[in-house]
Amino acid sequence: MNKVVSFIPSWPVEVHREWFRNKSFPNLAVEVLPETCPLEEICEALNGADAILTAPGTFLSRDILEAAKDVKLVQFASAGFDSIDLKAATELGIPVANNPGWPSIPVAEHSVMSMLVLMKYAAYSHSELAKGNWVQMEIDKKVGEMPGKTVGILGLGSIGLEVAKRVRPFGVRILYNKRNRLSEAQERELGVEYASFDRLLKESDFLTVHVPLTGETNGLIGKEQIAKMKRGAFLVNTTRGPIVDEAAVAEALREGRLAGAAFDVPRYGDGDIPKLRSTFEGVKNLLVTPHTSSMSPESTDRCVKGFTANIFRALSGEKPQNIVNGVWKQ
Repeated sequence: MNKVVSFIPSWPVEVHREWFRNKSFPNLAVEVLPETCPLEEICEALNGADAILTAPGTFLSRDILEAAKDVKLVQFASAGFDSIDLKAATELGIPVANNPGWPSIPVAEHSVMSMLVLMKYAAYSHSELAKGNWVQMEIDKKVGEMPGKTVGILGLGSIGLEVAKRVRPFGVRILYNKRNRLSEAQERELGVEYASFDRLLKESDFLTVHVPLTGETNGLIGKEQIAKMKRGAFLVNTTRGPIVDEAAVAEALREGRLAGAAFDVPRYGDGDIPKLRSTFEGVKNLLVTPHTSSMSPESTDRCVKGFTANIFRALSGEKPQNIVNGVWKQ
């Protein structure tokens, strides 16, 4: 019987175990490990494992990968795959695959919602009204409209494409930046215009970030980049927290350089709420959500079906989809 070892930090172990044993892998041996599992126990569990299912959070070090002698695939449940020593996996001949696409619709919806909430000062108005403060006249000259604005999309992958589709009917100009530019025909069809990174920063009224976390994108938007942005612009980050320097954003908000910012995956998550609060203390037009932009019953179903099918591909000798390190061994 094939064996799958799974550790996904954000999913409770018991729920995780019940789901995979009864729904995803009923005919496989499944071992679910908690995030706090000691290295020795992880290595022991990997003895005889055919596949590893994981997500960002638990780092798969070289030591762990070396213990996975029989593993045919390391499958990430997520699109992100930064929590693995990818160089070690490649050197050891272990294929690593991610699971892109499944959260594109809800994350795109969340991104567009964030733009509107910020532009309308809705979160700020709500929080102030809850305190008994009537801020109508304070925000009267600040609230805006979408037509004629420029939306800059940093990273035009599956999520960025869905964002472009959703903002186009608002009558905005859409700039984008990505590693590989689209063809002219694709740009015309989508109604988007390519821009360099610097131009994207300078011309966007809304900058929405959709790049993966890599060595190149870690800290991609900091004080220097924010200083290049249009005064009064809005920044939306629904990708990984370390891509954007939140302290620099908070400073720009206090100074009035940025008019608002939204974070779905703050750098300081549930492990350090006090740090999160202190970073943004006194900031007015801010929307922070606890990594919920990808959540919906539909997206969860797509996620599970995606990684389940890919693991079965590997176990049956078929090449898995979405291999990120170029390794495949039958």
